[in-house]
Amino acid sequence: MDDPANDNGPRQLTLDIGGERIFVADSGGDLPAILFVHGTMMDGTVWHKQVAELSRRYRCVCPDLRGHGRSTAASPDISFEDHCDDLAELADRLALKDVTLVGWSMGGCITQVFVTRYPGRAARLVLVDTIPQRLSDDRFPYGQDAESTPKTRHALETDFVATARGFGKRIAPEDEAVAAYISDLASKARQDVTINDYVSTDARSQIDLLPEITLPTTIICGEKDLVCKPGASTFMAEHIPGCTGGVSVIAGAGHAPFLTRPGEFNALLREAIDADDHAGD
Repeated sequence: MDDPANDNGPRQLTLDIGGERIFVADSGGDLPAILFVHGTMMDGTVWHKQVAELSRRYRCVCPDLRGHGRSTAASPDISFEDHCDDLAELADRLALKDVTLVGWSMGGCITQVFVTRYPGRAARLVLVDTIPQRLSDDRFPYGQDAESTPKTRHALETDFVATARGFGKRIAPEDEAVAAYISDLASKARQDVTINDYVSTDARSQIDLLPEITLPTTIICGEKDLVCKPGASTFMAEHIPGCTGGVSVIAGAGHAPFLTRPGEFNALLREAIDADDHAGD
């Protein structure tokens, strides 16, 4: 895997936000910003292939969410709203402008909340391999079975490292190097925060938020995503008024197309930003 850190990479900051120390990598510059939000067990370094290609044109900002990566959390009981409040303050502190908010997996769930909790703070939204609800029910058949969480929790409690290291093969079955990178990153996550991520998400449904998302929205998913079913992306596209272009499906990709198919993903991201910028031309 490419090394996400190098001598010419983004500056690394730690900000006091919400009583915690929130780490952020920021490529800087007086440029339109892309604020990248990672998923559970991950951190902001997962976006290194986007930063490497896009930072000349955009200000790429990659925080570690509270309790993830290098960011602290006094308690593992962290809500999506807590993350949203952290991101809003971070954006203010860094004076980000013309923000494209990109959320992957759990990060996509968080960004759905952000744009409704803080309307007008982002110019556009990009949802990547995510869901509005983790568990399946009558109105949303694209989630996980209710029995999946007790099984996952038991595995995480009894052998966290082994369970975490198995994460990579489900995330990126099409690319062994990316799967190994994801597995290594996941194995270093906080056990208590990870369990909270899974358990607290099951109690939520954000389907009723989707009609409130009116800002320009792009939805991207991997054709072979085993974690967030592609049907979930279609469902969101049909229920989000700001999504007028349907779903952009990356052929052959799993749950992390920005890592396994970065060229295609970055092109779609640039296209989403440019299309919105030129919408009034």
